[in-house]
Amino acid sequence: MKFILLNIFLISLVLSCKSNNEKNPEDDPAITEASSAIVKEVRGFYFVGMYSRIPSIYYYDIKEDKIKLIKSNKAEKIYELEVAPDGNAFFYLTYKELNRKIAIPEINGIKIFRFEPAVEKSELLQTLKPAIQLYSYWMDNDRYRVVAISFDEIVASYLNKNALTFNYFGKLLSDENELFDLVKNGYPVVELPALSNISPMRRFEIISRSDTLFVRNNYDGTDKKLNLIKKNLIRIVWADNLKNVVFMMKNNSTDKTDLSHTLILYDLLKKKIVKTFEEKGIKSLMLLGDYLIYDYKTTQHSAINIFKLSSLETIKTLSLEDGCALKSLPLK
Repeated sequence: MKFILLNIFLISLVLSCKSNNEKNPEDDPAITEASSAIVKEVRGFYFVGMYSRIPSIYYYDIKEDKIKLIKSNKAEKIYELEVAPDGNAFFYLTYKELNRKIAIPEINGIKIFRFEPAVEKSELLQTLKPAIQLYSYWMDNDRYRVVAISFDEIVASYLNKNALTFNYFGKLLSDENELFDLVKNGYPVVELPALSNISPMRRFEIISRSDTLFVRNNYDGTDKKLNLIKKNLIRIVWADNLKNVVFMMKNNSTDKTDLSHTLILYDLLKKKIVKTFEEKGIKSLMLLGDYLIYDYKTTQHSAINIFKLSSLETIKTLSLEDGCALKSLPLK
């Protein structure tokens, strides 16, 4: 009898310890933080569109539902626009012409500008020599990087890679040059920004096991499988509301010219995917305040969708006669 009572006592003790170690999901601090999250008030955003057949910069006022032309210059066509992560400033690249008279077309007359919306003024930061490849990206919230690939002027099989890094306010932090031997080293690999795999409050983390993605809750240590493949992951963007995260995934296409993506909107508190965006030709996205903004290709041209996170609905589609996009339009 004593033996039975002892066993019952030990079992109840083990169960009690186990119960005490388990964390109550309702006590997760992420819930409280999300309920009091400060979502930035967004008035509008900048984008690229055609004006009289010239790639130009526009501003869309969400509140007034109006489009305004910001910059258009035939001698300084917009090559690429990169809005700062906070949406308060942007850098842009311009070009004069595309030289198609040579085997590999060159981009001529390249300039790097920074635009300060508060004073509506552009500042010329740098001019670059002709390039066969040109791209830019934000390394993080404070650093912007431009990469230009050009032919070496002496050795035909060599390429020059010029990478310039600027701080948020346009100050040049570094100007790096690297020489590539096409025969020995191959073509320079395109740089990509590091993935932001930890949420702003460090409550959640994106991890992978056997190339499958999971969302880890750092409060209770649980992992939620996403059924998404890590090698297809391009970007992770966390929302101001502290409960949503967006994944940009490369599409599994046998067509190597298909550079489109799928966007996955995940609810961290509900632990599930709440929306999948699969429009053809999705290239770029911005997450500003309560808005997920992305561009995609229509039958004729490209357009921009504005999706509201709080209501989970598309509130506006922007389209111009010759197309519009968040970063760039095809060179002509």
